[in-house]
Amino acid sequence: MTSKYNPKISPKNKFYAQKVRDLTEKYNCIGIIDVESLPAPQFQKIRASISKTGEVLIVKKNIISLVLDELNKKKVNILGLKEKMMGVVGLIFTNDNPFTLYKFIKKNKSSAPAKAGSIAPKDIIVPAGPTNFAPGPIIGELGAFKIKAGISAGKVEIKEDSLVVKEGEPISGALAGILSRLGIEPMEVGLNIKAIYEGGTIYDRKILDVDEEAILNDLKSEALNAFKLSIGLKYFTKENISNFLGEASRDSLGLGVGITYPAVETIKNLCMKANAHASGVAQNLPEDIRPAGLVSSNPVPTSNNVGNEESKKTEEKKEEPKVDASAGLGSLF
Repeated sequence: MTSKYNPKISPKNKFYAQKVRDLTEKYNCIGIIDVESLPAPQFQKIRASISKTGEVLIVKKNIISLVLDELNKKKVNILGLKEKMMGVVGLIFTNDNPFTLYKFIKKNKSSAPAKAGSIAPKDIIVPAGPTNFAPGPIIGELGAFKIKAGISAGKVEIKEDSLVVKEGEPISGALAGILSRLGIEPMEVGLNIKAIYEGGTIYDRKILDVDEEAILNDLKSEALNAFKLSIGLKYFTKENISNFLGEASRDSLGLGVGITYPAVETIKNLCMKANAHASGVAQNLPEDIRPAGLVSSNPVPTSNNVGNEESKKTEEKKEEPKVDASAGLGSLF
């Protein structure tokens, strides 16, 4: 007869399991964090910096998994967090917006060289460009990791961007050495948020890591396009009404001046128009009655000019070729 085995749970594990349950009731967001290779002093500093809006708890994976199984009954889709529990992980709890929390954590990170066995926090790419290496065995070492290199200006040059390790994969000692010599520090020293759960949705790190400046520029561009479209469609809104009023004002002024309609808005333009017409008439008046300062637009030819014109006409007549009528058409050829 065999007896059923009941595993014993230590009081310490029970304490942490209950703490996880309590924190999930207190906070709206639950996140999985990676704390591998994080120095203790920096961890304590980050932990203290977010204490006003959240809490960080480092517990064993099996305890996290156990509590998540329990929470699945009342928190939809929370088991998706179990897929993110790779490496040395912990939990982070907050009532902040997930994107706000991720941004804060990201600002408190610093880069560091890779070590043998380190897990790549993201895809590691060796960029194309010149290096400080002199020609030699380094070309073969780079080639071992499918990094295309050649010689340019007496130095080794990497020909194209090369993906050397994918996110989540271990970094070998040899590759860590190459990256260090190239000055590439792919590791992030700090809390690494893998995912955050909020209200049935799991936000992966790739979703949380947004380029705010690029999004803002996109929004500005789309807002400008929408504004132009509303103008083209003559669709009135509080944002474009000033443009339509300005256009209507200009059209009204042009119409008033065109039909010579005196009004407060048109009188200045009408006076300028009348003055221009008067100046045109005055320029065509004889010189003795023309207002001072005006030059005639149709100057009267002087006697010398008349003589010159007559002499030109005489010369043109002299130069006309004489055609013998009896020669017929042949004289033209």
